[in-house]
Amino acid sequence: MSNSQKPVLKSHRRPDVETTVVAVGNVRFGDGSYPVIGGPAAVETEEQIINIAASLAESGASMLRAGTYRAETSPYSFKGLGQEGLWHLEKAGFESGLPTLTEVIEPGHVELAADHADMLEIGPDNMQNFVLLKDAGRTMKPVMLHRGPSATVDEWLMAAEYILAEGNDNVVLCERGSRGFDPRTSDTIDISAVPVVQRLSHLPVVIDPASIKGDADILAPLALAGRSVGADGLIVAAHVEPEASLAGNGSQLDLGEFARLMDQLGIPSLRDEIDRVDRELIKLIARRLHSSVEIAKIKTIKDLPMRSPERENELIEEAVQDGAPLGVGRDYIESLMNVVLDYSRAAQRKETGAPSDS
Repeated sequence: MSNSQKPVLKSHRRPDVETTVVAVGNVRFGDGSYPVIGGPAAVETEEQIINIAASLAESGASMLRAGTYRAETSPYSFKGLGQEGLWHLEKAGFESGLPTLTEVIEPGHVELAADHADMLEIGPDNMQNFVLLKDAGRTMKPVMLHRGPSATVDEWLMAAEYILAEGNDNVVLCERGSRGFDPRTSDTIDISAVPVVQRLSHLPVVIDPASIKGDADILAPLALAGRSVGADGLIVAAHVEPEASLAGNGSQLDLGEFARLMDQLGIPSLRDEIDRVDRELIKLIARRLHSSVEIAKIKTIKDLPMRSPERENELIEEAVQDGAPLGVGRDYIESLMNVVLDYSRAAQRKETGAPSDS
């Protein structure tokens, strides 16, 4: 096959393609943020997952992750609650306000999981389960694809092609670790894979240090390292009582350790800053609304037209120009300004009794 006949690989970065931003509810992967996904290795009871979700949300987690169907090395290990686990996970996500993520391990589970979870996960052992990849792609739900323990980067990206080829562009890659020989580290997470993949692909890439055997003293530096090399997010396993959990390899943090890790990452302080900005934003909107109503009263007294489309267009264009050097795009500015202007006009009509077409 000549170069001109080779298929265009959707996962690979091209000059005309920027990093894809994958949205899962109100969470964004690939937009420069660092969402943290937390949760236990498995849903064990309704009370367990609801309590964990509430604690993670309070600590600043962005998403809730837990296993519902599990594939274990031993046939006698806990295999998850299945459909019941999906229901519990969905309820916990709803009550905590966190979008949910769960692994699918065989094609027969995909449609059901897609009905109850916000994002599907393909684990490392199924990275090249091509039937499963295609079925997950067809749901059009966001999919997180883990790198297999012995897979090269090129094999990982080619596995992503099976999802993308179904027309589903909402793919997030996850670096989880390559199989090593030292039992103290189990699989060795490849931090260098993050910038390598980002150079080769437009897909967001997160890290999951869960395969490393260790506690918060080991996981925290890896989480910080992932952030420092530009990862698009982090997965952290967390449980109420890690030692008593029915699943997991001993690397789940307890909820206190998770909260301290989030402090180290600066996530709560960033959330607090967003809250402060939001409060100031509301005050500014209220001031603007009050001023627009006062202008409407003056126009009514002087019998002037209530609306000036030229002035509105001028305001929007000025806002677009102000936002450009700050990295705020035209579409965002125009949408925001149109909402502000719509509410201002509605408030003016209510206050003055002006007709809606004035």
